[in-house]
Amino acid sequence: MIANLVLFLLVIALSFGLGYVALSGILGRSSARRSLIHVAPALLLGLLLPPILAFAGRYGLVLLYGLYAAGAIIWMLSWPMRKRQAGELLLRMDATLQSRLLLWVGLFQIGLAIAITLSRLDQFTGSLVTRSGIITGIVELSFWWSLALLFILLGRSKLEIRENGLSYLLSWQPWERIQAFGWDDDKPNTLILKTYPRTFLSRQYLTLSIPASQQQVVDSLLEEYLLEADLDAEMEAEMGGSPS
Repeated sequence: MIANLVLFLLVIALSFGLGYVALSGILGRSSARRSLIHVAPALLLGLLLPPILAFAGRYGLVLLYGLYAAGAIIWMLSWPMRKRQAGELLLRMDATLQSRLLLWVGLFQIGLAIAITLSRLDQFTGSLVTRSGIITGIVELSFWWSLALLFILLGRSKLEIRENGLSYLLSWQPWERIQAFGWDDDKPNTLILKTYPRTFLSRQYLTLSIPASQQQVVDSLLEEYLLEADLDAEMEAEMGGSPS
């Protein structure tokens, strides 16, 4: 159990660290740093939950794997139905470094899932196989494979401007939930969205990389639905810094 917990936390920490370094190059250091600050509460909760469940009982970590796997599977399967609510497609972005990064993370997760599957084969074969061992193995492998598939789908997702809102990363934001949009001063093709958070863990500011060749078209379309503001300076002011 301890070994599984350590592996879980190491993978999360490694993925987050590599993601931050990559986003610094894609969105700019300032946007990456601000994104880190805004996701800190959700990240902290995600890191605290595994140790709490792991020491809560024999099957605490298995429960966590099951919950994560079920949530990821439901999220992926429900996307076609949720996407229809976004309305007619107006513009689809080209692939960006941001989406390619997610795809590479997905490929890394597939390699990790294969390695973990091979290391767990003894739970399904041999004279020491037990029913609880089989169930535990299935739940754990479901988590790693669903995580890999989720990142692959996220990596293949492209930002879409639709009739009723913005669609991206197997989710969509209705126009009514977006207060304003703006552009990063350091990286002019980095789009900033200010939203109405759904929960206290939700991010108020979203940063997205837009292909430079489509920036003008995106700006014109968004002006039809949203108010444009200097969100870069606003975010810096909220964090006590000076506008970049």
